Amino acid sequence: MSDLHLFPFPARPQILQKPVGQATRIDDERHRRDHPFTAIGTMIRWLATIILATLLLVEAAFASDPAYPLQPVDRSSPRAALRSFLDAADALGEFLVHDYLPSPSHAGFREALRLSEIPLHGLDLSEMPAGGREKASRAAAIALYETLSRIPLPPFEAIPDAGELGPPGHDEAVRWVVPHTEIVLIRVQGGPRPGQFLFSPETVARAEEFYERVRKLPYVREVPVRNIHEIVAVGGGWMVPYSWIQSLPQTLRAPLASQAVWKWVGMALLLPLLVVLLLVAYRFSRSWDHHSPLVRALAHLAVPVSLFAATPLVAYLALVQLNFTGSVGTAIELGATAMMFVVGAWLSWRLAPVVAEAIIASPRIANEASHAHVIRVGTGLVGLIGALALLAVGADRLGVPVYGIVAGLGVGGLTIALAARASVENLIGGMSLFADKPVRVGEFCKYGDAQGTVEAIGIRSSRIRGIDRTITTIPNAVMARLPIVNYSRRDRMLFKTVLGVRCETSAEQMRYLLVRLRELLLRHPQVHPDPARVRFVGFAASSLDIEIFAYITTTKSAEFLAIQEDLLLRIIDIVEDSGVAFAFPSQTLYLGRDRLPDEAQARAAEAVVQEWRARGRLPFPDFSPEEAERFRGSLAYPPPGSPAAASEETGQTRPT
Repeated sequence: MSDLHLFPFPARPQILQKPVGQATRIDDERHRRDHPFTAIGTMIRWLATIILATLLLVEAAFASDPAYPLQPVDRSSPRAALRSFLDAADALGEFLVHDYLPSPSHAGFREALRLSEIPLHGLDLSEMPAGGREKASRAAAIALYETLSRIPLPPFEAIPDAGELGPPGHDEAVRWVVPHTEIVLIRVQGGPRPGQFLFSPETVARAEEFYERVRKLPYVREVPVRNIHEIVAVGGGWMVPYSWIQSLPQTLRAPLASQAVWKWVGMALLLPLLVVLLLVAYRFSRSWDHHSPLVRALAHLAVPVSLFAATPLVAYLALVQLNFTGSVGTAIELGATAMMFVVGAWLSWRLAPVVAEAIIASPRIANEASHAHVIRVGTGLVGLIGALALLAVGADRLGVPVYGIVAGLGVGGLTIALAARASVENLIGGMSLFADKPVRVGEFCKYGDAQGTVEAIGIRSSRIRGIDRTITTIPNAVMARLPIVNYSRRDRMLFKTVLGVRCETSAEQMRYLLVRLRELLLRHPQVHPDPARVRFVGFAASSLDIEIFAYITTTKSAEFLAIQEDLLLRIIDIVEDSGVAFAFPSQTLYLGRDRLPDEAQARAAEAVVQEWRARGRLPFPDFSPEEAERFRGSLAYPPPGSPAAASEETGQTRPT
């Protein structure tokens, strides 16, 4: 957008005409041409012309001072500042008349642009928004130049020079007012050009007003181009020759809102093309919604990228080639600047998911893993911060007091924080879930009184699929406060039950039953040996209670249920072999016909215990290390006769 710094001029300006009456003297000169003294007079005039031209060349050589081409323009006094401004504008007009306007070109336009910087540097633009400064400052420079060329100025010798300024603190030392006007030159105290006299910000802001008040006055000084303000308002850029504009009907050259009608027609033809481009980009971005997340994120860049590319082009055509000027041009420039920063913030926000999905596309990261969600949240926050930073810079360029707004947020921020308390809590809760990792995506857990598998952990909420296959969405603030039991991270599963036998069971029978149950845990290959305990734990109201506690070496619920079922069935067999009966929480009325436990089996169990005692091998309170090692893993599992056992015997893989 470098060409937006435009100082546009037409192809054929109105040149200052020769004095009236010059043509009437041509006949008299023809009659005097043959007079005897005519030749002598002619020679004297030629000699005087040569001497005058030589003096002018010497003066120009000293004025240009080629030995110091980088010497800055003198603005150390009101006289120097006013002379520099008018001389630079006149030099630009001379270049336009003799070089650029006869054959407009882009190179000539760039040179005119360079020459226009000198009068622009004579303006104090500190109070003008940076985003709309270029167009507004050039319009102000044209208006001031036209105004100063139409009002009587004091002789330059009467304007204070550097050595004629008053003492420090005196009014003349800091400001000078053009007599009988409100045009003020002030000495800048700070910034990049301290001590220079510039046209004050108020003068720059009112330049158009001053011009409107003098636009009908005649010129009081010779200028290379007349009525340049009106010509610029009608003319276009270097790609739109002024001869084309002059050939248009008067209706199209008439002003409408301070702009020629043909400019509004051009803008009306330009904007639909921009709308069509955006519609095509939008349709393109939506056509990839059913593809992978990375492709979808890339496709969503189509609209902001199209705007980012089209905005400078539209602004260039509107401000340079169509050459909108004045308040309309300033509004377009401000709008283009604002659009560029808004689109930049949009791109920052949209680039975040592209970066996230590109990282997640790595084979080592699952699409729904917790690391993937952390990456998405992290890049999203970075993109948001970048977008806010771009918006802040853009607001500063547009003249919005960003720092004042930020300071004001100290008061309003409390209100916003209270209103957004739930959202902030959910965000912090999500961060704590990511940091502590009590549960990851895909893990089975218990949350509160419910159970389910985690499917997603987002910025605001988490989704859990329950055992009934329904989806529960829980805010992260609530999720972070719930007790979470993670079943997926256990290395083994607990088998625990309390076995109640009838109160008629004798001590010897109890000892026999305990030994057989301990043998069962030690011999079973799917029971972890440490700890694996069977203890007689107490007397209940209607039973003698035995606690069985052991860990099953599996983490799969289905396999655990199968092993638990096998243990329970073997426990039933052991209880029956011991001549003991299960107790039930009920009252029993014993009749003569009631079936008592098998006395023969009871006597046999007691005899075995007596034998252990006689041999000194009674396994209480625990088995000896030798006995425990002999029993460990010796039980056949799966049990003989089951399909799984048959598969293992035939060399086939046991189903899990």
